Amino acid sequence: MKTTKYILILMIGLLSFNSCSDTLEEINTDPSKLTEVDLRLMLPEAIVQSFFNEGTNQARVSGLVMKQFKGLDAQQIDYGNYNIAANAMDNFWNTGLYAGSLRSCEAIIEKAESVGGSSFYTGVAKILKANQYGIATSMFGDIPLSEALKGIEFLQPAYDSQESVYAAVQSMLDDGIADLANAEGYAGGDLVFDGNAANWIATAHAFKARYYLHVSKRSSTAMSDALASIGNAFTDATMQPNLQFDDSQIGNHALAKFGTERSGTLGFHPDFAAMLDGDPRADAYFVPVTFEYWGFDNLVWAQNNATLPLISFVELKMMEAEITSSMGGDGSAMLAEGIMASMAMVGVEDGGYAAANSDISSMSSDAAVEKILTEAYKAYYGYNFHTTWSNYRRTGYPAITPQNNEANGLNPGGQVPRRFLYADSESATNSANLEAAQAAQSGALLNVDVWAFE
Repeated sequence: MKTTKYILILMIGLLSFNSCSDTLEEINTDPSKLTEVDLRLMLPEAIVQSFFNEGTNQARVSGLVMKQFKGLDAQQIDYGNYNIAANAMDNFWNTGLYAGSLRSCEAIIEKAESVGGSSFYTGVAKILKANQYGIATSMFGDIPLSEALKGIEFLQPAYDSQESVYAAVQSMLDDGIADLANAEGYAGGDLVFDGNAANWIATAHAFKARYYLHVSKRSSTAMSDALASIGNAFTDATMQPNLQFDDSQIGNHALAKFGTERSGTLGFHPDFAAMLDGDPRADAYFVPVTFEYWGFDNLVWAQNNATLPLISFVELKMMEAEITSSMGGDGSAMLAEGIMASMAMVGVEDGGYAAANSDISSMSSDAAVEKILTEAYKAYYGYNFHTTWSNYRRTGYPAITPQNNEANGLNPGGQVPRRFLYADSESATNSANLEAAQAAQSGALLNVDVWAFE
């Protein structure tokens, strides 16, 4: 699906969305320029930014932390050695997240509520917003939410506890589901499902499962809640939320864009390549010997026009397998489905791999979970780096050897990082609230667990 034309329209429209005083508006009105943006033009920008975030710096650094990528030059070497400074996440925090996808979603909700009869747009925006907050809190811990996105009312928003953020994510998803249950007003702009509210509802339930699982160490009901949500989510890969990027340099997938613009700085990690020995997906992931992850037509996740899911059927089956095994059941069938769905996503033949790697019926619960999350590690490459890192911090699986055991000031102990540092820009613009959040989280250095994964 082509997105470039929507980006260009939205760049024009959003620049004129915020207005000055009534008097200045009357004086400076230019009849040739937009003064309001229609919801059908606002939604594509929020969707595209949400998908684009899946391949930006937070994704690449997560991949480096989890030894799926290897830094070859410049900052990527530092990141791979866990020297991840506060400025590493500036672009994601600012332009990708708070002034990007979150602000776009909030603008849609405000606009839709003001015009009325537009519950389709509020529902989708709430679902997209909830997912972005869920990803962000998994990486940073406490983050601004209740006072965020309110403009001049709260220029320096307080940080909400991670516990309250995860609760808010679930509430947003519930609100989105409720809005879409009686969806009204769809007039275009849905690049994912073309106005199919039922598919968005199923996607919301998939997100609910993901974020229930995030807090499974903190909640005795989280796994059963997640399993119930999976039962209400989409039932095959044709229903998952996909977006195809554009071949152009202004509409292409972020991983391909990075490979083009920063050639020679990032490669596929040899340890991960060794783990994929005999795996049919290897040829779709990297080039042997040179360990290149992009620049060749067969490397499916680094194409300019790659098709990415926001959440996949693969993830649903892997979660179901993990939960079933954790609760004493046999997750073999779910694991096999997840592996086969992963093969289908990258366009390779299974070749008997799923049958040979999915029988966990005789394993202990812990061993079965390790096997499932190791297979998820392989399956999530290219589009789901944040979940791979969350799985590792939540369970310790897959078992990876830290890249660099030397401690540094940002990561005392030298272990695999447990979080990202807050964006450097927060020190300049929101220092008091930032310092309070750091103090509440034992300094919030790279070696300090976020609340959910302690």
